[in-house]
Amino acid sequence: METPSGAKQRSPWLYVLLGCGGLAGLICLGTMIVVGLGVKAVKDVGEGVTDPAERQKNALKQLGALPEGYTVVASLSVFVMQTTILTDREMLPDGGFVLGDGHTFSYFRVMANDNNKRARDFLQGKDTDPAALKQNGINIDAKDIVKRGQLTIDGRKFSYVASRGRLEGQGQGGAPEAGLNNAILFECPGEQLQVGVWSQLDPAPEKTAEELDLAGTVADEAQLAKFLKPMNPCGR
Repeated sequence: METPSGAKQRSPWLYVLLGCGGLAGLICLGTMIVVGLGVKAVKDVGEGVTDPAERQKNALKQLGALPEGYTVVASLSVFVMQTTILTDREMLPDGGFVLGDGHTFSYFRVMANDNNKRARDFLQGKDTDPAALKQNGINIDAKDIVKRGQLTIDGRKFSYVASRGRLEGQGQGGAPEAGLNNAILFECPGEQLQVGVWSQLDPAPEKTAEELDLAGTVADEAQLAKFLKPMNPCGR
């Protein structure tokens, strides 16, 4: 694959940081070496980024199945979070990719904590403050909401919030670009928080939210239902 003119190949570790976001980024890279994780845990985290077979194995364990046409960029576990990052773009030789007109999906399973209920409330439309997502390491810009909704697919329930915001690090030199993010709550039993963020570049950043045509985007409910159908992180 030829890299688009001016685009740089990027290490897959960058996408772990982008997918995880602030707090989780520190977890993914910083707390690997704290006492108690041990050498094997560090090795497992590294293989979840660099080893294609291990990435695939971890992703299937976390998600049950993968949407058609998507490749696993990274899939790993640390002591408070599991995360998988997918893309429908072709992987570059160094393990990165160039987003362009493609899509990414970042899945997070966060251990039970005091912020989980507030994050669920935001995703279910019971609260308007997205701060609890960032406090759980799910670092999306959700200020300009374009659509909310609920879905039931094969008996599995989802709530979603689609919003416009920045996609950090996707532009030339790592500059942020205007993006469209759909944050999806997997309505699983238990106190763990299970969220996916399906993202693309904003198809028309010059238009207002009211003018934006959502057909065919990550905020299109028909496309969302098709995308989510294979995945079953709840295990039922």
